[in-house]
Amino acid sequence: ARADLAGIQAIRINNSFDLGNITWSNGDAPAAEAAPAAEAAPAAEAADPRGTLLTLTLPQEPASWNYWEVGANALRVPTFYNVQEALVENLPDGSIIPMLAEAWEVSDDGLVFTFTIREVKFHDGTDLDSADVVYSLNKNAESPLNKLSKVYGNVESVEATDARTVVVTLTNPSASFLPELGWSAGYVVPEGSHEELDLATQMPGTGPYVFGEYKPDTSLTMTRFADYWGELPYFEDLLFFFVDDETAALNGLLAGEYDIVTAVVGEGVDRVPTFIEDDDFQVVFELGGEISYMFLNVNMPELEDIRVRQAIAHAIDRQPHIDAALAGFGDPSCLIAVPHSVAYNSDYCPYPYDPDRAIELLAEAGQSDLVIDFPFVNVAYHPPVMEILVAQLAAVGITAETRSEDLPTWLDRTWTQGNYEMSQITDSAPISQFGCEGGREPLGKSSKLCIPELEAMLTASDSFVDRDEYLAAMADLTNYFADLAWVTAMFAPRTPQVARADLAGIQAIRINNSFDIGNITWSD
Repeated sequence: ARADLAGIQAIRINNSFDLGNITWSNGDAPAAEAAPAAEAAPAAEAADPRGTLLTLTLPQEPASWNYWEVGANALRVPTFYNVQEALVENLPDGSIIPMLAEAWEVSDDGLVFTFTIREVKFHDGTDLDSADVVYSLNKNAESPLNKLSKVYGNVESVEATDARTVVVTLTNPSASFLPELGWSAGYVVPEGSHEELDLATQMPGTGPYVFGEYKPDTSLTMTRFADYWGELPYFEDLLFFFVDDETAALNGLLAGEYDIVTAVVGEGVDRVPTFIEDDDFQVVFELGGEISYMFLNVNMPELEDIRVRQAIAHAIDRQPHIDAALAGFGDPSCLIAVPHSVAYNSDYCPYPYDPDRAIELLAEAGQSDLVIDFPFVNVAYHPPVMEILVAQLAAVGITAETRSEDLPTWLDRTWTQGNYEMSQITDSAPISQFGCEGGREPLGKSSKLCIPELEAMLTASDSFVDRDEYLAAMADLTNYFADLAWVTAMFAPRTPQVARADLAGIQAIRINNSFDIGNITWSD
């Protein structure tokens, strides 16, 4: 212990560490305890007995913290906006505002973007400059993750013209390029980070919090960055616990061990109504940031017949999934429209629930005894979704043989290697990422099914600078993708975020899945 403490007992009765007799040895707290003036919290903060530590639970833990190779939401939820930042910021209403780029200009032909880089410090104390941006964008273009690299397929060059200016030249005009730089594709790290750091356990950034101690299977700490370029957040320290047992997480919230349960996506969802009714707690629903969908393997011969895919889609009744797996907290969807509020979303549903039609289509295709391999990820609400899907498919004569996989295994064997015939996941990826070249499952990761009409629509939809033309093209693309039935959208979850009632600023819409701490304070 510190030398200026007195009264620490040498013998512990019943193992107790008794604090009753411990004092400062001179009777007074040492003056050196006061925080330096430059870092001192405002007087109102220091006086608040609730303190400046925020404790949160996360339902999932990423296999690695290397954003360049891990696309799981579990990575972005605690770190995007809090640790890592992008060139621009996407707002929930679709508008774009400056972030690490404090300004930009776009040429009349839509091909040249000139970014003015903000004066910012990285967490290691170095200054952000245009060389870091050029390095980061070029590295992102090489990422194995489509979420990062797909954006740069249309980029001709990335150049620094001076220390604070970066010029990006496109091959063709792109309506999505600028907003994509507000997602993972726009992450900026210090030059050389990928070669010099262990990004699996370290995360360099410019955000209001510094990535701190990571204890696998247990916790992640973050501390407020005193040199942050923007407004400093209220909370000085963050402690994230990885708690996949939602019963334990919610019980811990009730007991005061945690301040926020960032997502209730599994067995705890049935308890959410009791927290809604309890004045000591609040429930903030995350609205429409993801779509849950079923997808089929393009390499399975039986599925090449569109009638079989249509039959599977017709067999799915969406409402039981919402009622049973999400306790009613979701909205049915037939379209991959992320976020669920985008202007081109609609009630178009080419294959509504119709088991009789499903049976007819299977008979027409000669597949009345179809057996399909269905690995599922055994976290959150995916197990009950699996059970409902299996029952719905059985009702039309399809046998789904299931395999339970934890998230890392599922991401490797099912998602990356393509060891599946059918599977299901919830994700925030836009429809633009489903192209055949370097795209997402099922069309472009473990397989290379290139549908000329789809590829042409993907390319054309991004080429419109006029917003009305862009929205019309996206509506046509979204509907056509649903028609193909390789991917069948099921629902948009409204994920409960449960917290103490005396916290304010919890966001209802998470950009890029981030749980942004920046605006959270004690409510008074």
